[in-house]
Amino acid sequence: MRKNISARSCPNSQETVSGFCYLAFQLLLLPELLTMLNARLSSPLRESELNFVFYMINFLAVLLIFREFLSSGAQQATRHPAYLCQAVILGLAAYYACRFATEWVIRLLVPSFSNYNDAAIAAMGRENRLLVIIGTVLLVPTVEECFYRGLIFRNLYGKSRWAAYLVSMVAFALIHILGYVGQYTPLEILMAVLQYLPAGLCLAWSYTKADTIFAPIAIHAGVNFITLTARR
Repeated sequence: MRKNISARSCPNSQETVSGFCYLAFQLLLLPELLTMLNARLSSPLRESELNFVFYMINFLAVLLIFREFLSSGAQQATRHPAYLCQAVILGLAAYYACRFATEWVIRLLVPSFSNYNDAAIAAMGRENRLLVIIGTVLLVPTVEECFYRGLIFRNLYGKSRWAAYLVSMVAFALIHILGYVGQYTPLEILMAVLQYLPAGLCLAWSYTKADTIFAPIAIHAGVNFITLTARR
């Protein structure tokens, strides 16, 4: 199996610049902008509907910004499907093994720990299950993998593999908990970060092994689907 990410499976320089600019906009401005516009509607959207709009805007932006990167990744996936299948299967197995270990540590240290992001998704699922499934299984994996693996991980990978893994893992964890920091104690923040580290590790690893971004996209989609259906 491959050990390095080839140039054709990486965002080009234009995609990298555009991607970082949009990532900053997505994190700093887009949520507030959507919330403000939604408040002006005569019939404001519910939380699940507003989040779906957020997911869809990001998905369309990623398709536009990373169109060449995604096209190259799709070609690589169809050219070497065995690499893709092996990376996805091993990545899923590694994720659940690591997740089991981290959950054991979390229960040992903070028995009452609750993940607020998971709770928020569950609440939105009770509002509109179909929109949440489409958003978290089809839209979010493509968006987050292009940003956190294709953009952040890959741009650091050529300079330092350790830095690439560490920074992309921590960034991926933080994006899932920043909105809930005020609800966590300092120890719970550490536990929340710990909870997302296995995903960041296994998704990045699968990208290097399959040499296509569609390996982590497939794993991400699979994990989200399994999690949603398990909550039903």
